[in-house]
Amino acid sequence: MGKEKLSKDTKLLSLNSFFTDISTEMIVPLLPFFITQTLGAPALILGLIEGWAEVSVSLLDMASGWLSDRIKKRRPLVLFGYSLSAVTKPLFAFASSWPQLFMFRFVERMGKGIRRVPRDAMIAATETKAQMGKAFGFRKMMDSAGAMLGPLIAAFLVFHFGGEMPEGEIYRAIFLLAFIPAIIGVALLLLVKEKKEEIAKISSSARVVSKDFSHFLIVAAFFSIAQMGIAFFILKGGEALPLVLVPIAYLAYNAAYTVFAMPAGMLTDALGPKRMLTAAYFLFAIICLLFAFLSEAAMMLALFGALGIFMAIMQTTPRVYLVQTAPGHKYATAIGTYQGVTGLLLLPANLIAGALWEVHFAGAHLPFIISAGIAIIAMLALIFFVKSPLQKRTRTQIS
Repeated sequence: MGKEKLSKDTKLLSLNSFFTDISTEMIVPLLPFFITQTLGAPALILGLIEGWAEVSVSLLDMASGWLSDRIKKRRPLVLFGYSLSAVTKPLFAFASSWPQLFMFRFVERMGKGIRRVPRDAMIAATETKAQMGKAFGFRKMMDSAGAMLGPLIAAFLVFHFGGEMPEGEIYRAIFLLAFIPAIIGVALLLLVKEKKEEIAKISSSARVVSKDFSHFLIVAAFFSIAQMGIAFFILKGGEALPLVLVPIAYLAYNAAYTVFAMPAGMLTDALGPKRMLTAAYFLFAIICLLFAFLSEAAMMLALFGALGIFMAIMQTTPRVYLVQTAPGHKYATAIGTYQGVTGLLLLPANLIAGALWEVHFAGAHLPFIISAGIAIIAMLALIFFVKSPLQKRTRTQIS
């Protein structure tokens, strides 16, 4: 199992993800401090910006998934989405107020929403189901490798410019430099050719919704309420770490993400997506509780690594579940529906986290405690109410 070679398009799309995430992750570990310190916005506004950014991704996930199935083309949407994000990132450097940053961040995330589902559908259409987890895991591994290099570059630039420029100007310089790897990623997409065989698989009529899919979607949506953005974990980590170590903590997150991405996909192929998701929900609950109560610098670095393992599972395993349960010609619609519904709930998740952060008697501890409780409830619901694709196939064979 998993010994077949991955397709050329999967490899090219993975390399594109590598450069794109170098760009993105040069920005992400510094953005919470740019918003709250340079632009002077409170934590609630940070939650609004990050939550609404995810909503823009989710709305367009659903729309782009449906549209790519409808027009029977993936590549134009993928190319446009990556291009939109690339040209918007350097505009962060020119934001002088949080509403301006809000708009730039919203448009940049729109690009992700346009491209993500058609890209995943292209990968799904070129690989066998037996190695679907491996294919998604490989793309995520390359994505995470770029995400690991991005914070390292950011940390080097913070150190290099430190003492010569105010912190706000350092942030702006890094945002401008992030354009370089982003445009390299776009250029790589010109080498991707959408095969006729992929397009032939796509049909404009089929049902995606089933009882099993609905149960999975409800549980996943509930869990999404616990998933406040990485910005809050970074902000909490900043209480224990000096600024120069914050990108290093984020590097630990992305290093674990990178190392575990492909194994997570292969474990999903071997154990089944339900078992892997159950483990992921439990892991997230433990991470949140430890973030709430621990403040040692070394422990923070370890927790960011554990968070990276969790995200490696979450960015691979749900896609495998959807591909195993949805018709082949409706991959994009199924993935888009899942990512759209769960992503829409990230807005209230981030707003709730921001509001709880401001509660004086508990402060930064409370969002993590509440998220841990939600994750445990979601884990139990997953165990008792969601059937695995493996169980479904076995019953069919016996009957």
